[in-house]
Amino acid sequence: MIRQQVLQRDGYCCVSCGIRLKSVDADVHHLLPRSMGGTDEMSNLVTLCDGCHARHHPNLAGGLARRAIERWAVRLARWLDREGVVTEAAGNFGPALRLFGLERFRHGQLPIIMAALSGKSVLVVSPTGSGKTLCFQLPAVLRRGVALVVSPLKALMAEQVSDLLAKKIPATFINSDLSRVEKETRFSLLSQRAIKLLYVAPERFFVRSDAERNQLKRSEPSFLIIDEAHCVDRWGEDFRPEYGRLREVREKLGAPPVLAFTATAGKEMQDRILASLGIPDAKVFVRDVDRPNIAMLRWHCRSEQRAQEIASMLALPQLKGQKAMIFVPTVKVGDELRTALSAMGLDIPFYHSKLGTAWERQELVKRFLGQSRPVVDQIVCTNAFGMGLDVPNVRLVVHWQQSASVEDLLQEFGRAGRDGKPSVSVMFHDGKGRGDTGRLKFMAEMTVSNAPGDEHQRAVMLEQRTRNIDQVAGMLRSTSCFRKSIRNYFGDSEKRHNLSLAERILEWVFGTRAPRTHHTACCDSCDAELIKKHGAAAYLAWVLGGEIPRTGRGQGGRDGNHRMDN
Repeated sequence: MIRQQVLQRDGYCCVSCGIRLKSVDADVHHLLPRSMGGTDEMSNLVTLCDGCHARHHPNLAGGLARRAIERWAVRLARWLDREGVVTEAAGNFGPALRLFGLERFRHGQLPIIMAALSGKSVLVVSPTGSGKTLCFQLPAVLRRGVALVVSPLKALMAEQVSDLLAKKIPATFINSDLSRVEKETRFSLLSQRAIKLLYVAPERFFVRSDAERNQLKRSEPSFLIIDEAHCVDRWGEDFRPEYGRLREVREKLGAPPVLAFTATAGKEMQDRILASLGIPDAKVFVRDVDRPNIAMLRWHCRSEQRAQEIASMLALPQLKGQKAMIFVPTVKVGDELRTALSAMGLDIPFYHSKLGTAWERQELVKRFLGQSRPVVDQIVCTNAFGMGLDVPNVRLVVHWQQSASVEDLLQEFGRAGRDGKPSVSVMFHDGKGRGDTGRLKFMAEMTVSNAPGDEHQRAVMLEQRTRNIDQVAGMLRSTSCFRKSIRNYFGDSEKRHNLSLAERILEWVFGTRAPRTHHTACCDSCDAELIKKHGAAAYLAWVLGGEIPRTGRGQGGRDGNHRMDN
């Protein structure tokens, strides 16, 4: 209020040089600084332009100059914008970044945020740890109203809300763990427009309480945000059918733009997610599916030999003090593997959903994170372990057998090397044998038989899951570059998104350059000559130690004659 009164009194002109100013370009300066007892009364305030303001504050000239550059860049970008992607909210990118404790956007974040602020629905496929969260939290802060965030896990809700509150951003969650009084308090804040982000599970939109459903409906959200959007496809017709009804939810909320985010969704799954949410025209961004620091090795190995091979890998000196994860398909396989490793002198804990109490499971997670003692560096686990966790120094991920889908495979090996250092993903398979695929297909049949819906729906679901299993099996048996197969499956083109001139200007001011990608090693096909010459164990040691022989790099295996077979 005082600022506007000062600008009006001075006629929106700099009192020093007389230049005419717009409200967003004007600075209000204290004649007598606050540190010297100056007040915020109008008699102690004057209007100045950026240049004159910087002259009065030589110690702050750098920051003031950056603000001036940001303002003029946004103004120029809006003048050059022909596609309607540079909205008025872009003028607040600088302050918003600083609110989140950041200097610049990561490469690739800005186009997503601009698409969201222009009112478009978006689907973003990008690995965990790549900055997806900012891509919906910042637009939510910059747009009027509350953003509803659909999140699958209570732990993820609590973690993100705590982080937002630490940044003084009003956010909260509502779930079944809260008391009735606490829920009423939070719904009251929602009705008063006192919250910018509200986290809920999809089931919250279908509770028995008419009052709760009506309060959510009356919120008129700025965005409907779907975190972990692969759940729409994987769980939408499975054990959490409310994910399949989010299209219905969106319509009742007034059809706000949908911002959907997932770490893994192939092109077919992307289409199914968009269809389920009712946003077929949404803009799709696929970012950084390729993890160049992770070497990917397909290993033909009989199931009875896998424990011995895993023990040999875990004994590598390069893994000392580093993390390793061994994914197993079932609790039975995990128990058998742990027993076999124990007989070899390796006492490695096994995490699964049936392990002890919730406290015991959480304690094991903390030990793996290094937050509790004794610290665990190596763990056998089902694929539920690690969801939402960001452990930087996982150097080795072993898949005891093939995953049930390429999406699952990416989720699992994507937990390696999040600090950008060389890491390895080893995927055991039985070649053309049916042991691995047969086990997965039996599990799929059991899951589908217990799923809701009619017989036709269950048949379609089973067909889809069977096709996913066969796709992974085909990729593991293939003699072509595994990394390229992964990229093609997700539609992650090597060509960068062509930015308009307006977008390039904003990237120059607010963004960062694309990181240079460097493959320490590639896969068992591209590096087949090295593996054949030096052996698998030596190859793994080279990758983890960062010392790959120069001779033969990337030449072997192109004709499919050399494979990493045991």
